[in-house]
Amino acid sequence: MSKKYIIAILLAAVIAAAGYFLFQYSRGSAAAWKFIPSSALVVITSEHLQDSLYVATDANLDVKRLPLLDVASDNLSLLNLFTKDQKRLNNFLKNKALSYSYHPRTSTEWGVIIYIPIANDEEAKWLSTPQNPNIRALHHNFQDHRITDIIDSNSRPLFSYLVEDHYLIVSYYGDLIEDAVRASSLNIASFRLKSNFSQINDSDYGTSIYLRNDAWKSVISGDNVNSNFYEFGKNFPNFQDFHIEEAKAKGGLSLKSTGTNAPDYYLTDIVKDIPGAPFAGHKHISQQTSFLYRSGVVDRAAFQKEFQRWHKKYKSEAWNKLNYYVGKESNLLIDNLGAELILCQLEENNSISDGKILLAEFSNYEKMRPVLQKLARLANEETNVSIDQYQGYDIYSVPIPELPAGLYGPMFSGFPRSYITYIAPYLVISNNSQVLQNYIVDYENQITWKQSPEYDSILTSAKSEAQLSLIVNLRKAQTRAGNGGIKKYADLVSKMESLVFQCKYEDGDAFPEITLIPKKRQTASKVLNRTFLNIDIEWPDIFDTELAALQNPVDGSSEILLTDKQNNLLRTNNLREGKTQAIAKLNGPIITAAYKVDFLNIGRQQRIFATKSMVYALDEDDSTTVTTFTGSLPSGQDIAALYAIDGGDDGSNRFIIKNTAEELFLWESVTKPIRRLNHSVQFENIQSPVVALNQIGNRGFIVTQKNGKIFLLKENGTVRQGFPVDILTRTESAFTWTQDPATGQPELVGVSVSGELIRISLNGQITSRKQLLRPEPGSKFKTLFDRNSLDWILIRSVNSKTAIITKDGKDLFEIKDILPNPVIQYHFFGVDNRFITIKSGNYTTVFDMAGKRLGDKAIPSEMPVQLTYQPGYYKLLIFSRSEKKIQVWSVKLR
Repeated sequence: MSKKYIIAILLAAVIAAAGYFLFQYSRGSAAAWKFIPSSALVVITSEHLQDSLYVATDANLDVKRLPLLDVASDNLSLLNLFTKDQKRLNNFLKNKALSYSYHPRTSTEWGVIIYIPIANDEEAKWLSTPQNPNIRALHHNFQDHRITDIIDSNSRPLFSYLVEDHYLIVSYYGDLIEDAVRASSLNIASFRLKSNFSQINDSDYGTSIYLRNDAWKSVISGDNVNSNFYEFGKNFPNFQDFHIEEAKAKGGLSLKSTGTNAPDYYLTDIVKDIPGAPFAGHKHISQQTSFLYRSGVVDRAAFQKEFQRWHKKYKSEAWNKLNYYVGKESNLLIDNLGAELILCQLEENNSISDGKILLAEFSNYEKMRPVLQKLARLANEETNVSIDQYQGYDIYSVPIPELPAGLYGPMFSGFPRSYITYIAPYLVISNNSQVLQNYIVDYENQITWKQSPEYDSILTSAKSEAQLSLIVNLRKAQTRAGNGGIKKYADLVSKMESLVFQCKYEDGDAFPEITLIPKKRQTASKVLNRTFLNIDIEWPDIFDTELAALQNPVDGSSEILLTDKQNNLLRTNNLREGKTQAIAKLNGPIITAAYKVDFLNIGRQQRIFATKSMVYALDEDDSTTVTTFTGSLPSGQDIAALYAIDGGDDGSNRFIIKNTAEELFLWESVTKPIRRLNHSVQFENIQSPVVALNQIGNRGFIVTQKNGKIFLLKENGTVRQGFPVDILTRTESAFTWTQDPATGQPELVGVSVSGELIRISLNGQITSRKQLLRPEPGSKFKTLFDRNSLDWILIRSVNSKTAIITKDGKDLFEIKDILPNPVIQYHFFGVDNRFITIKSGNYTTVFDMAGKRLGDKAIPSEMPVQLTYQPGYYKLLIFSRSEKKIQVWSVKLR
């Protein structure tokens, strides 16, 4: 071959390659923009939604069931009406980039147009005549275009389609086909989706989504969106594009953007020109967090410059009140702000429905401390409600509504009153004092994201340097705002651990990204939800009144305590071999509930329980040396019950002791004698448990009598003014407290035996009486508390049926065919791990809060079972007593 000929071939190859790359670079989106009407809020193009299998991530997530994509996938099924020849239909769709445009019909319904490329004349000819004998085709002309309308044998419209310019355009709605015809003949400049995205080369992606920001309302309804979520959404651009890579992803599934104009929003304007910083605050985030909103950048000085510029123009009533109380010193809260703001919305329980923690990076706390003291004293009209301490941390109560929003903008709303402390490097602000105390406990006990295998490294990589982030714990978020959408996609949620929204800003553009992170532990189907017997411990005689199964909340390890006939306390923490070890000598068997808490406030937990005449606190150090602390009642009566409460002087737990004479005693510390609580009143038929109300300015104890008299005691045991409240009917369960979402303040709540849900203000006024559904005359209601009084739920029982209902009276599920005298227990290990056990006869069944039976067999149990939960393994342990044996069963839940 001549040299000249070789050069010519190489030159031709170079020109061809250049032409190819020029074509690839200059080509636009595969979407059929020419035909898409301007009313479209969403446009999708994909080569895979027609595939029988379209999965991603290690959890084999079905991409076709993702929000918005599921609408396209469902609408594609209308082609099955066109022909019964499934093979030919599959060949027609194979390897084609289909487009879908979404048009709002109602507030909840989309009209969808599908655009399918036609490869050749043979396909066009095949499409001209429907291949289904059960349908009929009618035709009408619109602007010189022949539109086919398909009807069934009863003349009901099914769908319409148009073959035009090498596209099959099809929709359930004929008027949308006419809109597509109009769009093809008009160049509508105001169609912003087209003008923003039609030039994007999306050929390298398996699926691309183009949408207006308001399209997300169809996924998360306005009724369910809380203000923080709504405000965070304003940081995302008005027009968004998301793309899924062609290859199957390892780990999480990311939907990435090529970038559009940044929105005009205050937080975006502050951070958009400053590089984002990876997230490093895992040890400060409680494991109770369901939503985490974060703004973080690397340059504090640049952030301060932009923040100060914005704040000088920002007007709010909260900032005016702050200036009124402390004048120019209020600027300290602004001047010492760092470059990171984190808002945590915590999981709900039945007492606190909207707990929030705001972490603001902050310096010079010692300089700020006297200003906070001054502010708390001046802003509070009542005495002794402004300043407190909890586990060594200062707590300031500031009754300025929406103070964080006044400081940092509307993204940080939802604080009727603010409770403030400092945990370096963050100023910590909560909307509820109990929430703040719970947060401190979690931080001190290291029950945080740093100890969570799912969250210990989230947003730490260089790829995660977005200025704004939102992390959603999908399991915990199911009870919060927006849960309607989560329940709709329960099949996806079951495989995903978290959902991460990020928005990165660069050169004036916004780059949103959505990542679905699968659960790290996937349990084999042969093990999932199966009941296994871990150990059998031979124990011919049981001396204890209850099974004492305890758990360390830090590492999830569990143990069981038992006493023998010599009153030796034996521990079994090896749940593989079941060996027992004597750790202490008691003066009798255990007759109360047992607890494991940091009663001594020394950074490790003690075992707490009582015999008939003495309460015990057993501390075990790192060398396994056990030290026993005891206390006895200043009365000759036997102990009848032991209740764990919080609110000690140093922030530790305390204990209420009830004796057989219905007298109450308080054990506050091992260094203090047990003191009598009720001096001025003699109680009768106290309903368990006694509940602590532990908020600044509102400390006390709620005591409920069976005759319907509700007492609120002060810390010294005297009855608070306005109490007792007589609800004029009998109750078979204790009253507790809940947060009034409007004021953020506590109120008492409970249910009568006949199902009247009653709320009582702290001044002793009954504020509401609501009759719950009572389908049968004999129905009886009661409040069911978990063992540690962390949460509660309502039950309705009649004959052989029991219904589990929410605090608002909504039925969750009902169990039938229960034997007489059942034992129903509620077990709370966080909002995403709540269980009901029902002991019917000598067998116990475990249910989740949807009424699903857990495990494949009932648990034999002559005594009420006890449960512990190991979150790192998604494993539920069930402790029972049967046929002279102590048994430990396990169920893997996910």
